[in-house]
Amino acid sequence: MRLRLPGMSRSDRARWRAARSIDDLAQLTALWLEGRITSHPGVMPHCGPDDETTSLVPVLALANRAGYLTDNSQPGIAETGFDGRWWEQRAAVTGWVRRDRAGIDLVNRIVAAADAAGLIVCADSHRTGIPVTRADGHIQTGFGAQQSTRDLRAIWPARLIHRDLFRQLEGAIHLTVADPEYGRDSLLWDVLAQALSTPPAPATEPAITEPALYVLVGPAGSGKSTVAARRFPTGAALELDAFRALAAGTPADQSATPAAVTAFDAILTARLERGLLTVLDATHAEARHRRKYTVLAHQHGMRAIAVVADTPTAECQRRNAMRPDDRRVPPRILRAQARQAAALRAKDDGFDAVLRARDLDSTP
Repeated sequence: MRLRLPGMSRSDRARWRAARSIDDLAQLTALWLEGRITSHPGVMPHCGPDDETTSLVPVLALANRAGYLTDNSQPGIAETGFDGRWWEQRAAVTGWVRRDRAGIDLVNRIVAAADAAGLIVCADSHRTGIPVTRADGHIQTGFGAQQSTRDLRAIWPARLIHRDLFRQLEGAIHLTVADPEYGRDSLLWDVLAQALSTPPAPATEPAITEPALYVLVGPAGSGKSTVAARRFPTGAALELDAFRALAAGTPADQSATPAAVTAFDAILTARLERGLLTVLDATHAEARHRRKYTVLAHQHGMRAIAVVADTPTAECQRRNAMRPDDRRVPPRILRAQARQAAALRAKDDGFDAVLRARDLDSTP
């Protein structure tokens, strides 16, 4: 009798197929490392990271969310193996970073921290790579060796990855960092975490500084939170999901919505009373929700301004497909949100002005 092993779930296949950039792959890898999605293209379906990787998950997830798509990693180990030989590992990590200004800045931060700590760094692949594992003194494996398209397709199966991603990976910076000392596991991860946790200097000032109530409008996946973070002062955004998470421990628990709304409205009112610039980060697809907040702003003598994130629905669906189950919106609901948001009538809803998110995000 032939056994058939379970394959990747339909939802996970959809997530990986929706990826269009190295950053997309890195975000999904972080979710897989944390157990929030069950399968990774380069690993047997429904299997998580190796047991030895468990302690490394927080820093590896941090690396991926910063834009460092990790391909392989290992802790520093020195011990007798199952075969009776003396096995030694260097703590090491390897992966890809996109070759643009932000990616180069990230690599420079990691390289500077690694160099200062005396770690081995290889930025861009070379023929043999860095030896990272040996048994009884004989080298067994290395990280950072030059990879062909065929190698990349073995790591990232073509049936699961968009064809454009192979060109991006071929052109990316292949970054490897390793501890020069075999068996030591107390240095590399702290250095990497510190480098990744140090934010780069902001390239621009926030585009919007005028005190007013800014109401983001757009379906899930339209980029509202990105615009709020990039173009408004730090701390100005109120997000209902964050209040729901405070009330219930997870933003997905809809039963916590009444408590979350009560707290949300209390903080919003306090900010409006003080004349503070405030951004409301939610879909606000329904007119009744928009009117509630424009009325509140006017009661406190503040202007109400709509910020419309009119990203094409197909792109919203693609981004939505990559989200973990507890954050993914059913496609039919997302389509309904897009229709409702597109029907915005600014004057009827009480807005004093309308801004387009794409215009804000292109502001230098």
